[in-house]
Amino acid sequence: MKIVLLGNSQQALAVAWGLCQSESAREILFVSDVMPNTNRFGQPNVGMQGNLQDLMEANALSTSDTVVSFSRSVEGLSGADVIILLPPMGHAGFRAAQASKTTGIALARKFVPGIQQYAPEVKILVATLPGNYIAAWVHQALGTAQVIGLANGTATAHLTAEIAKHLGVSVKDVTALAIGNDQGMYPLPQYCRVNGIPLAQLMSETDIQGLCEAVAQRCRYATGGQYTLVSHILQVVSAIALDKKRVMSLGTHISSDATSVYLNVPAKIGQDGVEGIVPLVLTAEQREQFKQLVAQSAAEQNFSGTAL
Repeated sequence: MKIVLLGNSQQALAVAWGLCQSESAREILFVSDVMPNTNRFGQPNVGMQGNLQDLMEANALSTSDTVVSFSRSVEGLSGADVIILLPPMGHAGFRAAQASKTTGIALARKFVPGIQQYAPEVKILVATLPGNYIAAWVHQALGTAQVIGLANGTATAHLTAEIAKHLGVSVKDVTALAIGNDQGMYPLPQYCRVNGIPLAQLMSETDIQGLCEAVAQRCRYATGGQYTLVSHILQVVSAIALDKKRVMSLGTHISSDATSVYLNVPAKIGQDGVEGIVPLVLTAEQREQFKQLVAQSAAEQNFSGTAL
């Protein structure tokens, strides 16, 4: 499988290293047309080349056969199976909503023509914020491309870690689920388990409600940190590469007669990308929250007045 990392980000190196160690890809290509030839002192910019050389030598030590290379040309997208759109440099932590949108769309717009020309059927993982907003824009700009949003998956990771911490159990035994959009995430405690045991049998209703509120109140435009995002990317790529049919809460395209939006919902991931959305049984309160999520996302992801 050929994986292309788009954007000028140090996170690309962490993702590449993880992919090399998992051997999920036969080829990894960095594509960036924003890295200058010289630094601000007029000296040759050898940072990326040096990092790539280091990565290739580390691969040799760890006996990874993954081929790693760098290109400034979008022609390198040709033959890609998966493209990962990573945050640009400095695009981390809290950012104003409009600033995040503007930066994310600018990065996506830079590569959309190349994707259309060289990799129209590729699967695209959007790992820059706000995840569902950028994924929806890319989906509309490309039309038929398989686009998956990743940036808000940290809510499920946070919920899983908090459950394990609260109960004093191994995080390996915890499964958790949250749905949402770029404005908020809602845990679904009825789908949270500890080695198959429902959460309601292990925690009081008050504790469960407090846990859900704590997750829902997380900063909506903050990333979960580099390692969380990289781990999430590796899980999704592995599910695609090995056709695992994993069920994960991801930024997924949902459409009906009147609405077309991206939301974080549980989706089955395999070699074809998103292969289906898992239906949920929600409480009356959760159904209202879901309706609000759809309406909120439909309003935000309306690009009728925006150039695609």
